[in-house]
Amino acid sequence: MGTSSESPDRRDRIQDRLTPLIISLRRTWSQFTRSPIGVIGLVILVGIILVAVFAPYIAPHAPDWQAFGSNPSFEQAGMHPHPPAFGDPFFAPLGTDSLSRDILSRVIYGSRTALYIGLAAGILSSLVGVPLGVISGYYGDTWIDESIQRVVDVMYGLPFLPLVVVLVAVNGVTTTNIIIAIVIKSWLNNTIVIRGQVLSLAERPFVEAARASGASDLRIMVKHILPNVLPLGFIYLAQDAALAILTQASLAFLGFADFTSVSWGTMLQWIRVEGYVYTAPWWLIPPGVMIALLAASFYFVGYSLEDVMNPGGEA
Repeated sequence: MGTSSESPDRRDRIQDRLTPLIISLRRTWSQFTRSPIGVIGLVILVGIILVAVFAPYIAPHAPDWQAFGSNPSFEQAGMHPHPPAFGDPFFAPLGTDSLSRDILSRVIYGSRTALYIGLAAGILSSLVGVPLGVISGYYGDTWIDESIQRVVDVMYGLPFLPLVVVLVAVNGVTTTNIIIAIVIKSWLNNTIVIRGQVLSLAERPFVEAARASGASDLRIMVKHILPNVLPLGFIYLAQDAALAILTQASLAFLGFADFTSVSWGTMLQWIRVEGYVYTAPWWLIPPGVMIALLAASFYFVGYSLEDVMNPGGEA
């Protein structure tokens, strides 16, 4: 009897806790959809995610498919890169590259690599930058804050792309090492912005009340401060994801990329090496457009989130 009476009470408590969150999410979504840029960015991002998820069902061929097989004759090899073909003698709506591989299929499969690098780098940057920013801001003007800020100052003095190139060259050209190299530099903006916000929040009455009630520093940071700075964390996650995508494409163009996986950057690097930049636009344009679209979608979403959720805009 007691168990049955406790169950509804527990559900009521859970519902009471979730109701404000649901209302807040609905309000945020309503404000977000008022921004055309944000909606466009979200549509592009969701579209590319769907393409990546269903790549085997959307792509007309496997990424390593070749129009004339793995051992083309001299005459057949001379026909590539081939402009778009629609079934005679093969189906390649965006043409083929110099190895007779279908451009459309490789663009579709390349979306997986781009999303993986962008999201992994963005999430890891936030996981490093947000906690350090909270700690630095909460212990402002102490040795903890000074130590973190001196590390930030030193890292800011190092140029981004050359540092990433050196780290990748030293540790090996793999997708994982590329992501780690990007994160080593990209967490800085997170930390600085979050720190500034926490310095303001640490003086608010609700934080002072938590201290007076005997709450530990960790509890105050996690329960009272972190939820108020998470919106900023999401904004910079989107921006870091866009930066990672552009950085990977730049590294690939320079020859620092994992060529065992299909990516838009390696497609651009391959066309440069083969010397078809000016003679095979069907090979050059698609990966370049996709890089621009995906990076822009993250920037658009981040821009709109900043308008909606940035606590710095509150009165």
